[in-house]
Amino acid sequence: MEKLAVLSLLLSSFFASIIISLLKEERVFLRSLVNVVAAVYKLFVISYLIWSVYKGITFEIRYPIVPFADFYLRIDPLALLFVSLSSFLWLLTTIYAIGYLEGSPNRRRFFTFFNLAVTSTMGIALAGNIFTFFLFYELLTLSTYPLVVHRSTSKALKAGGIYLLYTILGGSLFMLCLVLLYVFVGDGNFYTGGNPKVKNWAMENSLMAKLLFYGFFFAMAVKSAVFPLHQWLTKAMVAPAPVSALLHAVAVVKAGAFGIVRLVYELYGVDLVQSMNLWQPLAYLTAFTILFGSSMAIFQEELKKRLAYSTISHISYIILGVLLPGQLSTMGALLHLVNHGIMKITLFMCLGNYAEKYDVHKFKELDGVGRRMPLTTLAFTIASLGLIGVPMTAGYLTKKYLEAGAKSAGEEWAVYVFYISSILSTLYLIPIVFKAWFGKSKEEVKGRKLEVNPLMLIPPLITAFLTLFFGIFPEGPISPLKWIRYIASREYGG
Repeated sequence: MEKLAVLSLLLSSFFASIIISLLKEERVFLRSLVNVVAAVYKLFVISYLIWSVYKGITFEIRYPIVPFADFYLRIDPLALLFVSLSSFLWLLTTIYAIGYLEGSPNRRRFFTFFNLAVTSTMGIALAGNIFTFFLFYELLTLSTYPLVVHRSTSKALKAGGIYLLYTILGGSLFMLCLVLLYVFVGDGNFYTGGNPKVKNWAMENSLMAKLLFYGFFFAMAVKSAVFPLHQWLTKAMVAPAPVSALLHAVAVVKAGAFGIVRLVYELYGVDLVQSMNLWQPLAYLTAFTILFGSSMAIFQEELKKRLAYSTISHISYIILGVLLPGQLSTMGALLHLVNHGIMKITLFMCLGNYAEKYDVHKFKELDGVGRRMPLTTLAFTIASLGLIGVPMTAGYLTKKYLEAGAKSAGEEWAVYVFYISSILSTLYLIPIVFKAWFGKSKEEVKGRKLEVNPLMLIPPLITAFLTLFFGIFPEGPISPLKWIRYIASREYGG
């Protein structure tokens, strides 16, 4: 039963992709049904796994497929956090995409690779060693490329080429580091607090240990869009809104950030990362990325590109929180892993609604769209306030823990980085909100017709509600805070 539960997290979306690939393009209802049933089933499995982990049941699967490493899947608290986030947002993105792509060509191809991308993300979360992580990490590249180039325009194909170039180079570096790790250490398993064999080897081979750590970090920093490895993300904005939501909130950039979490906490371990001072140069780089992304976002006329630079900034919030010493920083980082996904997916869905209804793609085209699409713009407003870190939103809770963590670690400079980034976030988000609500428009509200397809409206309203709920009730029954506090205490030996 335990093995079946773990495998079903992977196989539900994998089988969905196979079934969808075999359906004819015109079988819209059946394709939509397969998508939704697979997504809902995954949530039921996760509920069972959470209950079981609380009861002390362990879940792991090992298959020896190469002489030096097993194909190794396991359920641990960190994996459960990521699969819960990804599966919930996958369901909402699936519902949104069904409405968004209504009448569009090549929907069979889109949902085939969409489900493969989710399969890859599940594998990344469940990987019990760096070898298994690598397999799914590269499968994610292969499954998301067709989504980036979905529209098959020259601009989309060029963006896809850039995406492949960056991710293949990152994957090549990853593979090199992986081979060296197994040659030198012979073990790449993830352990709470770090792999003991890696720690012992690193104490005797500090230079090579540092080089491998930085190699793994920058291999994962490609998908995390850390400066200067960020340019693929801004180019990939030519993809449809559901793909942008997938890239920014469900997979890819989050997969890179999650990989860095595993690297720091469960391969090397926080004590080794701190004692060898591996964290500090990278902390400065991610701090620069935070300010760079926020600053560049202010000057972007194209709305999706503005949000792309916002993602570049906010993913580095997660990484900086992981690198800073202390449980509070860890809690802030993992909270932002969840909260940023919820808030950013809201923003991209809202931009997709603007584009589909009124062909709004640029800042100058926003005038009065909020009065014509009040529910969409309400969701956008709430998510924007959350990203800024306004009290009573999920983003405020994130920044409170990140700032407290920086102070407790004695790294006061990081507090100012978060303060400045909040100001910059205000400068690139609030003008959008203001122009949408109060800008002069030639076309005003006519009648009370629903602003968009309900399938495109309900998902961003749900995530906007959660942005408020997690901020107002941080200790609530569905809030991730308690689970994240438990994870942080485990990683620091609590």
